[in-house]
Amino acid sequence: MAVHILPVASGLDFNRFLDFPYQLYRHDSSWVPPIKSDDRALLSSSDHPFWQTAERKLFLALRSGQVVGRIAAIIDHAYNQYVGERCGAFGFFECLDDSLAAKMLLNAAYDWLKAHDLDYMRGPVNPSTNYTCGLLVAGFEEPPALLMPYNPPYYARLLEENHFYKEQDLFAYRIFKDKLNISPLIQAQIEQAKNNPRFHCRPANKDNLDRDIKIMLDLYRNSWAKNWYFSPLSASEENYLVDELIQIVDPNFFVLFFHEDTPAAGMVALPDLTPFLKALQGNLNFKAPLAYFKTKPLFERGYRIMLFGIREEFRLLGLPALLFSYMLGRANAKPNLEWVEGSWVLESNTAICDLIEDFSGQITKRYRIYRQEIEP
Repeated sequence: MAVHILPVASGLDFNRFLDFPYQLYRHDSSWVPPIKSDDRALLSSSDHPFWQTAERKLFLALRSGQVVGRIAAIIDHAYNQYVGERCGAFGFFECLDDSLAAKMLLNAAYDWLKAHDLDYMRGPVNPSTNYTCGLLVAGFEEPPALLMPYNPPYYARLLEENHFYKEQDLFAYRIFKDKLNISPLIQAQIEQAKNNPRFHCRPANKDNLDRDIKIMLDLYRNSWAKNWYFSPLSASEENYLVDELIQIVDPNFFVLFFHEDTPAAGMVALPDLTPFLKALQGNLNFKAPLAYFKTKPLFERGYRIMLFGIREEFRLLGLPALLFSYMLGRANAKPNLEWVEGSWVLESNTAICDLIEDFSGQITKRYRIYRQEIEP
């Protein structure tokens, strides 16, 4: 039967776009349902600050009137201005194992981006690397950590059938507490940094979380400024993210290091709330408090390092090792905690990859950003 591509133009079609993953993954225990209201806000060009400097076009693939796939074509004008490129992107891609539907969805995104005179498209990004991104290509054995993507194994084939090629892989590293082994060399670096009188740490506290998160985001922006496919969050996006993080940050797993009075480094690890999200099934309602307390023993088994940043001028002074040492010290003090995940890490960022491996980190998942050139 023929596949029909429908540009999303009505509220009803927008709802179908949002609802499709819940149909696709209804029997997949590895999928972690997002909060529907959060997804709606993120995809609403009038509600989310990302779209103040970006635009998107949503498409559905229909077969016999039923949704069999979806995609978003995205232009991040802030990124293009930041790096001086003409990049298009695709994201929010979901599809049945249907080569024709995938081809038509990807072609629809390609054609829309080509009409905007862009040079290439990459993805998936939802809607940029400051949010969830990457296609899972290895590590399907268990659910992803908090705010990391998931997809069926056949997605890679669907993209590669349509001439997308790997541009960069992103690693998810897990450090298992019972396998932690720090080499004497790394331990010496940690002690040297600890004994530097110009450095001092400040653990976060609930009274000043908004202030400290803003400091952390400034460190993140500074330390990631030269990384591949990075663009800084806008002021509006930062304020939006601060409001979200305040609700879930555990101050015990948030630390800032200062060089005298200058913020030098910081790290934030979030509890792996995936058991809680699974219990909610996308609906944040009156049942949420009970679900939270029932699943708390489960989601406190793991923490995901979501934000990590060191100012460039302080990177060779032992701070990277000191940050990991501090976070793992917090993990050791929590009896039921089993692992800490660092995700994601660019495969090209060999310094951080090597550092995590020095702390016995193991790659447990691999995500991929694909690229395709747009013909003139």
